[in-house]
Amino acid sequence: MSRGPARRAVLAGAAGLALTACSGGGTAPAPTSSSAAPPAADDARAPVPEGLEEAQRTEQRYGSHPRQVADLWLPRGERRDALVVLVHGGAWRAEVDRRGVNPLVADLVRRGWPVLNADYRGVGDGGGWTSTFTDLATAVDQGARVLREQRLPAQRTLVLGHSAGGHLAVWAAARHRLPAGAPGAGPLLSPAFAASVSGVLNPTALGGEDGDPNVRNVFGGSRDRVDEHYAVGDPARLVPLGVPLLVAHGTADETVPHQQAQAFADAAAAAGDDVRLELFDGVGHEDAVDPDGGSWQLVRGWVEDVLG
Repeated sequence: MSRGPARRAVLAGAAGLALTACSGGGTAPAPTSSSAAPPAADDARAPVPEGLEEAQRTEQRYGSHPRQVADLWLPRGERRDALVVLVHGGAWRAEVDRRGVNPLVADLVRRGWPVLNADYRGVGDGGGWTSTFTDLATAVDQGARVLREQRLPAQRTLVLGHSAGGHLAVWAAARHRLPAGAPGAGPLLSPAFAASVSGVLNPTALGGEDGDPNVRNVFGGSRDRVDEHYAVGDPARLVPLGVPLLVAHGTADETVPHQQAQAFADAAAAAGDDVRLELFDGVGHEDAVDPDGGSWQLVRGWVEDVLG
């Protein structure tokens, strides 16, 4: 893997574009209604991904809230000696849970990968600053117990997320950089690799008063008001992470500007990180994680390359 961002299918001139808020690099997401109902407790239990069986799942609960849980999915038959931690997206909102990445769970587990599908409280149901961050940190730390119980090597742990989950996944890989007392500091598990697909990797750039309301909601305010939150919750401000990184993003993403990927990759490479940047020409926000699509095949291929 090369030092600095490696690029494929990059839009002409993309490297020179300035990072903008959602209103500049695409349409800003509509603010989340405070009256939106969070998922009921019974609905928070993850259904079985297509092609898998309930017997392959072990619940890893880390709190009393229905969303304070991670599901360990183990392959049938031959198993690879590694752990992939998946983090779902959904604008950090309560309406979306870990079931959103079940197709990726199924794809990876069927190929022999043990997968820990992490959930966390979202904004509107106990989440926000700091609980979304501390929940995700604790969910990832469940992987330390999984590694011991399943006798898996810690140096073969990878965290991967989509959209808001891409932000949280890369932030989870940066937790060892956090100062004492910061939310998520002192990790029990520091992933050896990290990947973001369509991720919000420079939320400070979107956290202005006229920027993305979802970013402001999860950080507890705008960057002008609570910059100290962004300083410890924005992975672009925590580089170098010291682990190999994949940053993948579609250039037709109208939910998260692909300049987010470019800015983070540039910052990480400048700090000395080993980062691979993949910009998928004409690919949208959800298309990038279609298990049958070419974009996901590249992401999955990177997982297989680094974990062996």
